[in-house]
Amino acid sequence: MSESVLSSYILFNGIFHKKEDKLFTADIFEKFLFKEKIRATNCHLLFWEEQIEQINRQFELLHIKESSVTQNGGKELKRQIERNLTKNKLFKDALFTFYFFKNETDTSYMIKAEKITAEDELISVKGIFLSLNPYNIKNISAFSQFAAGSEIFWKYAQLITKSPFEPLLQNHDGIILEVPGKNLFIIKDNNVYTPNITEGAFRSPAFPLVREICTKLKMDFIQDQKISTDDLTDADEIFLVSHIQGIQRVTGFKNKRYFLNKTRQIARLFQGKMLK
Repeated sequence: MSESVLSSYILFNGIFHKKEDKLFTADIFEKFLFKEKIRATNCHLLFWEEQIEQINRQFELLHIKESSVTQNGGKELKRQIERNLTKNKLFKDALFTFYFFKNETDTSYMIKAEKITAEDELISVKGIFLSLNPYNIKNISAFSQFAAGSEIFWKYAQLITKSPFEPLLQNHDGIILEVPGKNLFIIKDNNVYTPNITEGAFRSPAFPLVREICTKLKMDFIQDQKISTDDLTDADEIFLVSHIQGIQRVTGFKNKRYFLNKTRQIARLFQGKMLK
């Protein structure tokens, strides 16, 4: 994505409000639980089943029963998002953020829509460089694998990174976990390695699709690996995956430069699945 523009209407508990309307009093924020983002392309909600599973898992961890809008595979929430698509005339590429709040009988929700301009390239030839700062430490919790338990560490990492490079996050034992909002995958020979969720790594809703594609390409997919800086410098290729931005190629880390051969194959199949 290259840019986004907030749409004209926000949906709160099934009712549309103009974005300039004053919706909340200060006490609503004391009831805020968490937020999630989802991308829509040509009116298709990407990674919907995985997204709903993650949302309901977070309700479970908070000891809150499923929201009425996320029951039955999120049927009602999906309907409300589709209403938002139509109301805001978002028929190509859109980014939705939904916020959940606790109330006395159920869970309140708000849906904010943004129009986005998507990149035309399947995967950028230029790629991304990674950087490692010893202060980019992420604490481990039950929410580490979700954005709710990761976002504050992502924001801090981006704040203190004084270069155009993507900051790597690690845990207190020096195990590499992710870059902000994205899963990290290392290719070495015919193996694909990805960090360990028990060490605190984030899991994007796009993760299962990457695993499926690597299996289809007859690559050995080794999840929950403890990734070190030595693994980064020893890798043949590295790529990042986000359920919002898709696959991004990593060009280099320190003096190491990476190839693009298998990453390009994975990206092609990934793109085909996303646009189905």
